[in-house]
Amino acid sequence: MLALSRFITRRPLAILITVLSLTILFALGARKVTMTTDIRDFFPRDHPEVKAYDAIADAFGGTEYIMVATEGEDVFQQESLALIQSLTERLAAIPGVDRVRSLTNVEEVKGTAWGIELSLLLDALPQDEEEAARLRRRVLEDDFYAGSVVSRDGRLSLLALELDPQENAVEVAAKVLEAIDEDGVYATGTPVLNSLLAKSMKEDLIRLIPLVVLLIALVLYLYFHNLWGVLLPFLTVIISTIWTLGAMGLSGRQMTPLNSVMPVILITLGNAYGIHILSRFDDEASRGQRDRAVEQTLLAVGRAVLMAGTTTIAGFLSNCTSSIVQMREFGFFTAFGIAVALGISLIFIPAVLSCVQVPSKEASRESGALPNILRRVARLTAASPGKVIIVTLLAAGILALGAPRLTTNSNLFSFFDYDTEPRMAYELVKKSFSGSESLELVVEGDILEPKVLRSIESLQDELEATGLTGKPISIVDVLKRVNMALNDGDPAYKAIPASRELAAQYLLLLEMSDPDFLTRFITVDYSQARIQAMVKDTSPAGLANLFAQVDALTADHRGKIATTGMVKLLDALAAMIIRGQITSLILGLIAVFLLVRWLTDSWEGSLLSTLLIALSTAATFGFMGWMGIALDMVTVLISSIGIGVGVDYSVHLYSGYQEARTKGKEPADAVTAAICQRGKAIIGNAAAVIGGFLIFLFSSFPPLRYFGSLVSFTMFFAASLSLTLLPALIAAGHRMRPRTEETDQQTNC
Repeated sequence: MLALSRFITRRPLAILITVLSLTILFALGARKVTMTTDIRDFFPRDHPEVKAYDAIADAFGGTEYIMVATEGEDVFQQESLALIQSLTERLAAIPGVDRVRSLTNVEEVKGTAWGIELSLLLDALPQDEEEAARLRRRVLEDDFYAGSVVSRDGRLSLLALELDPQENAVEVAAKVLEAIDEDGVYATGTPVLNSLLAKSMKEDLIRLIPLVVLLIALVLYLYFHNLWGVLLPFLTVIISTIWTLGAMGLSGRQMTPLNSVMPVILITLGNAYGIHILSRFDDEASRGQRDRAVEQTLLAVGRAVLMAGTTTIAGFLSNCTSSIVQMREFGFFTAFGIAVALGISLIFIPAVLSCVQVPSKEASRESGALPNILRRVARLTAASPGKVIIVTLLAAGILALGAPRLTTNSNLFSFFDYDTEPRMAYELVKKSFSGSESLELVVEGDILEPKVLRSIESLQDELEATGLTGKPISIVDVLKRVNMALNDGDPAYKAIPASRELAAQYLLLLEMSDPDFLTRFITVDYSQARIQAMVKDTSPAGLANLFAQVDALTADHRGKIATTGMVKLLDALAAMIIRGQITSLILGLIAVFLLVRWLTDSWEGSLLSTLLIALSTAATFGFMGWMGIALDMVTVLISSIGIGVGVDYSVHLYSGYQEARTKGKEPADAVTAAICQRGKAIIGNAAAVIGGFLIFLFSSFPPLRYFGSLVSFTMFFAASLSLTLLPALIAAGHRMRPRTEETDQQTNC
């Protein structure tokens, strides 16, 4: 640090010009950052579930749907049908929408003198109540339509929009939402949620960033009582945020639901290092050593700040081992931003202090409420370390007992409150039409063989019997309806064709009537068939139950059966969240342990710091379990932040203890000195961090609100343990060792 401090004090202007020039360069790159909410971007491109999902799109067409529901007293009234017809035509014309299936354009199979034909179920709107009543009976008595294009009570209709897999589903969804302006019309489905999420994320950032800036500015002003104490830490976070966004833009990376929190995190965490630098500079300058204050500041706390920043970087880099692509990117770029903030705090801020006459704080540090509190804490930990250890461990243990109750959630609908239109639309379609997300089963074999068709039929019946999906649809349903149509519509003939040849003839007749009709049911070589069913419950527990049942059912059937669909991606993502959390947690703790050992040159400091952060993390997970808060795409970040940031407090406290020991103080006095000298900076740091993360309570997304409150809880717990449990453990450990010399020296705050 001595060489660095001398370099800074000798060349401050060169440092300032270099930093500002690089900031301009990165600002140009930041303009290139775009946003994505596609769930497939969470997965590596070679992930088996993504490949299976893409394969079914290649074989059968689109697997992404937008569901548009209309609500009224009776969808069979002319006014309601006219609205459905208008929406069908309007939405079908949107680029990227492959086909629309609704009550006004759904086809039925009819027998003719020459064979069969596909014709519209509704070739003209009813002209009177009698015609409307006939249509109502006809539709609601047929399971092929009831619960599919019309709710079984006849109050809602559903338009299913199949999207072109080659188009950007989020952009198509945005156009669909623009095309819907009538009351009582709702859109849902993953593309819609992704589109709304992208829009709301931008609005959230615009609202949250000014709030976190104002709050942290207030905390900094209350702490330093001068504008320089506000300005310099904020220059740090502004520069680090610009550099990080610039690096993302220059490398072609996008903003996602995960890294959308990154700017607020950098603003909140990046000022911490500046707080410690300025706090010590204030001390040095107030002692009349202003000429050498910068050098003395870096010598005194530079190593501790470096340790704190390095462990924070390690915590975020632990996310780079995750199998979730966006989590890896979040970990890398947030670590990059923290590294920039650390470098700016250690180089740029001292350079500014060397050029500018910054006023020091005049108020005495020995008076005031906070120093008195710190003195009492120091006396308590020195006098009764055993009691402090028991109480803190008991509190952490009670909280940690809730950890086994922790669940996961990868559902995008959880990003919206229950009283918002996106969530209400989802619940409406889920209740009346069995959901908006499909389960896709692909059966391989000689599909037209009657035994294979019967196996598919049996699988559909068993799947529907679970009550977890709506009515499954496949080529079997089509063939049965053709068989019935060719026998004068007699329901007794609604059965699978008796031979392979007959089934092939039926398909030939359908192809002659509409060449594209069969593409979503069966491949052209008749080697693969698709079973599609809408899923009622897409929660992690619901999907786990569904796939357990599906695995059991498919194991009993002949032939190869693959399971995919958007719900399969959601289920896989939930599993990846758990695995990634465990891996990053273990690696983060190991990295912090080794880094603290290297930086402090103390096994004791390394072990105690790691123990404290492990307790804080366990307490947070337990709190989540007790409160019923799930691990999701955002709250999964808590452990890496807790490890990387929470350890800062124990590192600063322990480095203060080491500093006091090198000055000849006995362990008890060194602990007291560490609490008194480093405690205020720790509390100021924690207050700024907690305040910054609590701003997420103003987010429009529940996961972000949980995220902010949980990180704040973790920081409060970690800071509290650093000021109580850590000094108590140090004091207790040294009490158990034989003392070589007694001392009556007392350290005051």
